[in-house]
Amino acid sequence: MTVKFMRNGLAGVSLLAICPVASFSITASANELAYETVDEIVVTANRREESLQKTSLSITAFTGDTLLETGVSDYDSLVASVPGVIATGGSNFSKLTMRGIETSQTTSSVGAQRSVSIYFDDLPLTSFAVVTPDITPYDIERVEILRGPQGTLFGSGSLAGAVRFISKKPDATGFDARVDLDGGVQKGDAYRRRAAAMVNLPIISDRLAARVVGTYKKDDGYIDNVGTGVKNSNLIKDWGLRAMLRWTPSDAFSANLSGSINKSFNGDVPFFDPDRGFRKSFEDEPFAVDSKLSTANLGLDYDLGFANLVSSTSVASAPSDWNLYLEAIVPGVPLHLREEVNTKSLVQEIRLVSKASEKFDWVIGGYFLRQKTRQRDAQYLSQDFTDFIGLTGLPTNFAPGATFSNDIQIKKNVELAAFGEANIYVSDRLKLTGGVRITDSEFSALVTGEGETAPDFFSALIGALMGNPSDVTLTPQLRQKFSTGHKLSVSPKFVATFLPNANQTYYISASKGFRRGQPNGTVAGNNGRSLINPDDPAIVPESAAGDSIWNYELGAKLRMFDRRVQANFAAFYIDWSNMQIPLVRSSDTAPYVGNIGKSRSIGLEAELTAQLSGGLDLGVNFQIQNAKVTKITEEQSLISGALLHSPLASPKFKINAYARHIWALADGGELSARIDLQHNGSFANSFPNTPGTSTPSPTYNIIPSHEVVDASFGWSKGQLGATLYAENLLDSKAINFINPANYSYNRFGTLRPRVIGLRLSYRYQ
Repeated sequence: MTVKFMRNGLAGVSLLAICPVASFSITASANELAYETVDEIVVTANRREESLQKTSLSITAFTGDTLLETGVSDYDSLVASVPGVIATGGSNFSKLTMRGIETSQTTSSVGAQRSVSIYFDDLPLTSFAVVTPDITPYDIERVEILRGPQGTLFGSGSLAGAVRFISKKPDATGFDARVDLDGGVQKGDAYRRRAAAMVNLPIISDRLAARVVGTYKKDDGYIDNVGTGVKNSNLIKDWGLRAMLRWTPSDAFSANLSGSINKSFNGDVPFFDPDRGFRKSFEDEPFAVDSKLSTANLGLDYDLGFANLVSSTSVASAPSDWNLYLEAIVPGVPLHLREEVNTKSLVQEIRLVSKASEKFDWVIGGYFLRQKTRQRDAQYLSQDFTDFIGLTGLPTNFAPGATFSNDIQIKKNVELAAFGEANIYVSDRLKLTGGVRITDSEFSALVTGEGETAPDFFSALIGALMGNPSDVTLTPQLRQKFSTGHKLSVSPKFVATFLPNANQTYYISASKGFRRGQPNGTVAGNNGRSLINPDDPAIVPESAAGDSIWNYELGAKLRMFDRRVQANFAAFYIDWSNMQIPLVRSSDTAPYVGNIGKSRSIGLEAELTAQLSGGLDLGVNFQIQNAKVTKITEEQSLISGALLHSPLASPKFKINAYARHIWALADGGELSARIDLQHNGSFANSFPNTPGTSTPSPTYNIIPSHEVVDASFGWSKGQLGATLYAENLLDSKAINFINPANYSYNRFGTLRPRVIGLRLSYRYQ
């Protein structure tokens, strides 16, 4: 699915050849469909309202109407047409990569920060890793995608960039409601069923209003699990409810109280094993993922005259659980991992934002984040298997099988920061910006001692497999605590902006992004050495250190030909130091986080939109980048599999183009047709060598380049709208993901088969 903001804030996935239009009377001439300028979008990426075209950073913004028109429902479809950004991993496990700052496309461990932060209003969703809740973006004011580090204003989770979902606020001036339905047929006897509704209720005219939003989504899968015998097993089933109350007792003060619940279920693994067949997986139990996100927020805004005092207080609970089949670790042995994670969060931010000025304006603020996660992992075998080989003594009190390791941890993440940013207007044409964020952070992991392990499990397993039945004894875990300690980080930002006229913005900037450290827990025991092979060169540190990037950027934002054409460009140079990356100790497959060397990413991003007379809109956006390792020691190369000049896990080239036409009808309605073309370049899924051996990795692959065509044909009149659409119109079977992790044979992901669907909307206002 591709997205692009268009005239009147509307966009669509498109088609020119799905639906005949002969029955409609089209009477408008080119003059009657006179050209309109590219819409102005107001963003708050710098914590104050300003035009996107005058914002001195690389940003793509989509209005809520655009998201509705295109049927965007997840991170993949959101970023498909955004230059410099890709999404991998699938629903609730999506991992965003910006500007090449990523070394592997595997998922993160619990508590590990990702390189791109995702916010719903002021709540950071990516802090719930491994699961990142896939929020349906319905009734959204806009989405802002900020490329490049946002460490000054958005903190440690935005090393390479940030994505912001900004919800619509209740409106006390009038009643508003709408209903949207979406049904589709997917190739392979699968279906799509989606529904969403919104109602805005004024309670006291101009003073008090409520807004309630509900969403439902059920998309059948496209992977057949030959182990369970379930066809299209990787279904997605989500529902959400969100409500907000807005009180404005005076022109100077407003208060917003909101709450939400989002529930998501993934039926099975979205990847397949080529040895089983195309889109065929094998799991003896489905990779079922249950996740829930509950939030509450209180936002206050008080106009002090010289500045606005803004406070945002959020609390959230995010429980999730899943079963993972680890059949590739010991071939022929049905190993499993069951994980339950529940994260509770408190986020408080307070800002003082000065009034806009022709000489000097500023933002200062403070930020506090406290998260507590209870994580329980159980490694187990199927009970039928242990009975068959005569392995006894293993309990079934937590996992649906014979548990040989039961690990219970309490993880705490605390972050305290002060930040500020100021703009000095040297003249009408020159603005200088300086900002800084000072952050104190600590992440700790407590092994509670409630869990149990079987130190002799693998020797007993080998004995049982060789015909010698064994009884396994579990012993209590030791109570241990691991911590990064308090770490202080400073993130500066410098920008010079030149505005020769209202239609041109040029800027040059230098900004820093950072990530906190990550403790490695029990795998760092025995002084970090493997118990299976003490000579393994990978020595797991008690805690991985934080990492940082410096981003140097030159940008231009232009509106030309009476604002009929809009062109935005950004050239960047990034230094990534002390790279924090996911690693695996080869002798015992123990996952951990470590630090290696340096990388560099150089690139160019461009977005061009042309709005022509006669109802025709055209556009193209692209990225060209080169991201690779530039410094690494022999020891770091051995433990990571990286080589000097190894490319990072992101395509060098990506391009999207679209054409959209609108026809006015004699009865006052409107027809629209649009076609979108995407090309995504190839890229490596990880480093080329096997960690610990300096030999080529069997899970290293180049994800091939691929193309996608999306299309739609729409009609609207007054309160009604209908859009016939096709996603993946040509039914491309391209591989778009290959997991570099070695625990499963189900490593390959593919595009969803072609979906032909119809979206219907009704709005009462």
